[in-house]
Amino acid sequence: MFRQVVVYQWAEGVSSEAKQAFRDALDEMRAIPELLAMTSGDDAGHFDDNFDFVVVADFADFAAARRYVAHPLHQTYIRDHASRVIGKRIIVQHDWADPIPR
Repeated sequence: MFRQVVVYQWAEGVSSEAKQAFRDALDEMRAIPELLAMTSGDDAGHFDDNFDFVVVADFADFAAARRYVAHPLHQTYIRDHASRVIGKRIIVQHDWADPIPR
């Protein structure tokens, strides 16, 4: 298994509507066959210096993740949503074997 964790910080001045459009477009990517599982959510807001949003995406392997990135739905998401609302991002990718992390 291959997991990608992306942590986002919104760009300055992004509207609530643009943030929701980003979330909706992200949800549409569940239709990409290479994506095995995805969870996402807003930061709980307990600390001021946290980033704003996180996505955890699971794939069979790195090759599947690369196909996902190349998929037209993902490319549209980047062009029409992520590139307009994200100020900073952090990405961590790792391989894991246990389908139930402990």
